[in-house]
Amino acid sequence: MRIEALPFGIAFGIVYAVVFFLYGILAALFGWGAAFAEMLGGFYPGFGPTIGGALIGAVWGFVVGFVFFAVGAWLYNVLIRD
Repeated sequence: MRIEALPFGIAFGIVYAVVFFLYGILAALFGWGAAFAEMLGGFYPGFGPTIGGALIGAVWGFVVGFVFFAVGAWLYNVLIRD
């Protein structure tokens, strides 16, 4: 069974975007994990425990989720040669 790389990447990009956004918002509003969110900002420029940082984190989350899972699906398809 083959995996369609584009829809697979988009689906997981959306999941990662939501996770990054919620993490940034929770850190901004309640301070939960704010220090960790600031540390993640070192890996993902612009991400942080602010509302703007959460939005930027959502973009980063989508890009990272899309790229890794689309490439993973493509690699899976290459290796199974169905």
